[in-house]
Amino acid sequence: MQLSRPGRDGERGSVLVTSMLAIVVMLGFGLALLSVVDIQASSSQLERTRDRGFNLSESVLTSEAFVLGRNWPASSGGGTINSPVQAACSTPAASATLGATAPAGTVAALIQPQLNAAYVDVAYTGATWQLNVCDDDNATTVWNEATLTNGTVNWDANGNNLLWVRASSVVEGRPRRVVGLVRVRSGPVLQSKYGLVAGNVSEDLPTATAAITNTTVLSGLTGNLLGTNPVVAADPLFPVPTSGVTGLRCGLLNDVSLQKTCVTGAIGALSAVPAVNTLVTNGAFTQYPTTSSTDVQTIGQLRSQARASGTYSETSPGSSSVATTQACTITGSPTQNSVVFIERVGTGDQYCVIDLSAASRRYKALVIGSGRVILRGENTGAAYSPTATRNLFTGNVYALNQQTADQSQSTPTRELVRIDKGARVRGSVNADGKNAMVATVPPDFDADQLICSIFACPGLVVSTLRLLGANDLVTTLVNGGCLLRVLGLCTLSIPPTPATTVLAGISSQLSTYGSAIHSDVAIVNALTAYGTSGVVPGTFRDLNPTR
Repeated sequence: MQLSRPGRDGERGSVLVTSMLAIVVMLGFGLALLSVVDIQASSSQLERTRDRGFNLSESVLTSEAFVLGRNWPASSGGGTINSPVQAACSTPAASATLGATAPAGTVAALIQPQLNAAYVDVAYTGATWQLNVCDDDNATTVWNEATLTNGTVNWDANGNNLLWVRASSVVEGRPRRVVGLVRVRSGPVLQSKYGLVAGNVSEDLPTATAAITNTTVLSGLTGNLLGTNPVVAADPLFPVPTSGVTGLRCGLLNDVSLQKTCVTGAIGALSAVPAVNTLVTNGAFTQYPTTSSTDVQTIGQLRSQARASGTYSETSPGSSSVATTQACTITGSPTQNSVVFIERVGTGDQYCVIDLSAASRRYKALVIGSGRVILRGENTGAAYSPTATRNLFTGNVYALNQQTADQSQSTPTRELVRIDKGARVRGSVNADGKNAMVATVPPDFDADQLICSIFACPGLVVSTLRLLGANDLVTTLVNGGCLLRVLGLCTLSIPPTPATTVLAGISSQLSTYGSAIHSDVAIVNALTAYGTSGVVPGTFRDLNPTR
């Protein structure tokens, strides 16, 4: 007879229960782990999206900081691509969708190509970006979102070279915003040590002495034309070679016949190469290394400054003749803080004249794009005064010579700036191109004064000589001969006049007139353009770091 074991029979199926419980627990752990993994994956995807948005926004901000350095909105009236006229900073300065082509002439057009090239990942498909530019509050370097709605303008109204740039982006539907305070640094456009920069120069004495060929007379003028009264005078506070230097592009230091290639007119006629060499040695004349006094970007800024102040002219009437020139077109009401910019004179290679005979003028700069300019005085040799009310142009004269296709070529020579009839420049004169010539022409010499110094002013002789042409006058004074033979008679002769006597009269008047260009370091340095720019340390903010 078999005995039953009720205890064992009661345990039947318990392993299954245990297994099921274990499976349930493991399933719970698995589901929890799966949930954690899914959350981590989603978080990683979100983080990647946020990083993409941050990277795009930061790139937009830094790109705009670079663009601002080339075209700083310093005025409400400029209407530049960075500063619509008197706009609020709530108006986007630019916005675009990645991959699209931005409209020409906009900030977006300057930034978008680089962004399109850098962000090619498929994740950026359809991503958008936007810029806002706002003037800063001098009292704080901390951004406040209320700036967008409190009427702040989008240009540097307080003139402290600081602007807020707020860049935002939307990548895969998620926005990201950053902001930073951008500072731009400005610097002089021209080098202050140069009073004159050109391809070559001409110092032409007026027609009253044009027929002088006596070597003694010409050599005797060296002291006035190259020495005590040079074409360019140094700033009294900054002697040569820290100011008053003439920079030439014509091979000055390498050409033994430099007076025939670099300097023409009266100086070129001097048989005194050693005198010029002395000036080279002393630093008054130097070889200028480049064909332009500045770069294309800086010239663009000067143009923008003129447009901003309303002193930009697209064209001005012109003439091919020095004698029959028309007045330069000067728009607006320029002041000593204005850049006057004339894009083209006449056909682009003609003269216009700035008349200084009745009143002096003072601009920060007079810039001629394509064309030539004459600064003309009242034809008197009055002594120089930095505050003269007539015959003085105060500022920087800059002829860009854009009518010359290849400015590295030295021919044909072009006279771009002419200072004549007693006019003077206080500041600097620059003419771009190896073929560019700057001519300085002292006022016509007073024939009566020369005659009086020789003949004690007999009325009949003075009256008679005044009727004579310049060549006859000089021939009579220097070489002597029969005065009335010129008039068709021969009853009275004047003995030959010593060359030194003529020289004394000419030199006296040259000394009174002095230099045509008077260097002024402060005036040159006052002509500035914007250069490097960047975000001020400590002002960069991520406006939604956790979203």
